[in-house]
Amino acid sequence: MATRRNRKNGRFTKQTRRRTRRSKALNLTNTAEQLLIANAITQGLFSTNLKTFVLPHSMSPSTSWDNSWEITATELFGLLTGGKGGIADSHKWQGDGGLSGVIRRNLVVNGGSMLFQLITIPIAFKMGKKLLSKPIIRPANRMLKMAGIEGSVKV
Repeated sequence: MATRRNRKNGRFTKQTRRRTRRSKALNLTNTAEQLLIANAITQGLFSTNLKTFVLPHSMSPSTSWDNSWEITATELFGLLTGGKGGIADSHKWQGDGGLSGVIRRNLVVNGGSMLFQLITIPIAFKMGKKLLSKPIIRPANRMLKMAGIEGSVKV
């Protein structure tokens, strides 16, 4: 940052930066992008989708939650607190190298797909934002502004 001469005393002083106000609005497009990236990571590491990973088994209507290669947040929390993590046959996991062995196996099986998604999702969203900004995104933000919810939600 360049120094400027102070108007009052003629000395050179360091220029101060003005703070810009940032929007506190929830951007729906960025939220959707981040959820898709988080889903790709949970599929690659834990062999389950984000909804099944986060929600307890009683709330998630998944039929594949008994898969031994699938790891949920509830199981991880149970393992971290010293329990079995909801795993009935812990000997199978120990034979596979424990939790790290299961994650390693999931990366081998799902790693290519995860890497592809982690590269293409941001590119697709960036291109989509540029292509759809005038015909869809700008009019939608204007309608939100007219509805009076401009400061809390953005598209």
